[in-house]
Amino acid sequence: MTDLQKGEEAHEAKARLLIVDDEESMRYYLKRTLRRHHYQVETAESGEEAIRLVEEQPVDLALVDLMMPGVDGLGVLKKFREIDPEALVILMTGYGTISTAVESMRGGAFDYITKPFETEELLLLLDRALAQRATLRENRELREIIDNRRAYAGLIGQSRSMRSIFQTIDLVRESTSTVLISGESGTGKELVARAIHFNSTERRGAFVPLNCAALPETLFESELFGHRKGAFTGASKNKLGLIERANGGTLFLDEISEIPLASQAKLLRFLQEREFLPLGGVEAKRVDVRIIAASNRDLGLEVETGGFRQDLFFRLNVVPILIPPLRERREDVPILASHFLEQFARSRKKVAKAFANEAMIALSNHDWPGNVRELENTIERLLVLHDEKPVLGPEDLPEQIQGKIQPRFAVKQDVGSFREAQQLFERDYLTEVLRQAKGNISQAARIAGLSRPNLHRRVSDAGLDPNDFRQV
Repeated sequence: MTDLQKGEEAHEAKARLLIVDDEESMRYYLKRTLRRHHYQVETAESGEEAIRLVEEQPVDLALVDLMMPGVDGLGVLKKFREIDPEALVILMTGYGTISTAVESMRGGAFDYITKPFETEELLLLLDRALAQRATLRENRELREIIDNRRAYAGLIGQSRSMRSIFQTIDLVRESTSTVLISGESGTGKELVARAIHFNSTERRGAFVPLNCAALPETLFESELFGHRKGAFTGASKNKLGLIERANGGTLFLDEISEIPLASQAKLLRFLQEREFLPLGGVEAKRVDVRIIAASNRDLGLEVETGGFRQDLFFRLNVVPILIPPLRERREDVPILASHFLEQFARSRKKVAKAFANEAMIALSNHDWPGNVRELENTIERLLVLHDEKPVLGPEDLPEQIQGKIQPRFAVKQDVGSFREAQQLFERDYLTEVLRQAKGNISQAARIAGLSRPNLHRRVSDAGLDPNDFRQV
């Protein structure tokens, strides 16, 4: 076994590359050079041979000479893109064909490099191409996770807190128990309510939402319970209340802390008796309806200050669900951002875009005071302002988010050699990434822009244990 082969076995291959060139000396040089830098390399001496190889087994990246007899570089590019729309092709060209190479980028080439080129120039180009491929693959994986969450009525997340909410939804959806959802504005309380309703096989009726904060006190009872003709000035005909409209379904009372105290007593009676009396009516009505309430305030504190009835709070708080703010579940930001990006691209009939790793890090580090709603609005704005860019980078983000690109860690200053400084830097970096991902290797790999095996190896070499970060 040669030293080169030993070196290859000692390192994990970065990617599978295909070199396509009719010059044997160029194939030999590139194969030997790239293997020394831990790439898995195959070669083809013609476009026809390259196409056969890729049809048998796809490659991560192809380095293709533009001028070849038979099927030239443009023909190889076209065929590769038919086989794999995400195929990455870098064209090698002489000075006389640069204009053709530039034009080929419109046909899907990632980039081109002019001969003769320096090894470092090529390696940087390969790293950039493979980073984009990793980004596209990660976004595809995120879309698969999103597709698996379609049953939750658009409610998306993979953090521990969101998984707990999904479990609660599964447990409560077939019951008639009252649910109280708490959380800051913009966290998705109505989405949780809709997920409970639309995953229930028993709730065949409508999902009826009511924003309690949007109604004046004088209209609240009429809107909720309905009224009879002549019940008050202006009541020219009978009106069906929302409770009755939700019969057989779900009534969602959003911002329930805004209900007037006088109306709270009537709502309490309905929850106790499951019957109500419309304004101006003489006969009570009985309905089968589940009540889901939501509030961005702490109702327990509202009870203490006299703003909310304690007995009503107890009636509502049968199954409590707390949605944490987005800043406390940062690992959900990548999947949410990718979901909104795909959603808005689809609505505008555009090809789905992706985020560069640095941009995703910045999004994850932002505190999002407006929670999921703010993130959604930000992604929509990015798509409108950068409609033609296939990959959104950190420079495209709003200024207040651009400053969050660097992970929040510091490197010790009392170091010796460059190698020692590099090791300390990497260990501190991996520590911060694991802290942000709460020990989740897959999430940490997304943040760091590395493959999962690569990150796992680096974490192990640094003497870190992901389990130590799971409760942080």
